Amino acid sequence: MSLIDDELAKAEAQSAESRQQLAHTVVALQSRLKPSALARDAVEELKEIGGEMARAGVDTIKRNPVPTMGVVAVLTAFLTRKPLARLFRRKSTDT
Repeated sequence: MSLIDDELAKAEAQSAESRQQLAHTVVALQSRLKPSALARDAVEELKEIGGEMARAGVDTIKRNPVPTMGVVAVLTAFLTRKPLARLFRRKSTDT
C-alpha cells in the first residue's frame, strides 16, 4: 500500500469511530430527553429541595420554638374559625 492508501485507511477508520461515538451520543441524548426521564429527574430534584427545606424548617423551629408555637396557634385558630365561632355563639345564646 502506498502512503496515500495508508492515510485514506486511517481517515476512514477515524471517520467510522467518530460516527459510532456520535451515534452513542445521540442515543444517550434521546434517552435523557424522553418525557418520562425528564419527569423522573424533576421529581428527584424536587425531593432533594423538599428535604433541604424541611431540614431548614426544623432547624428554625428548634432555634425559635416560641414564635413557632404562636404561628401554629394563629393558623389553627384561622382554620377552625367557623366551628369556634359556632361554639361561642351557642354558649352566649344558652346563657
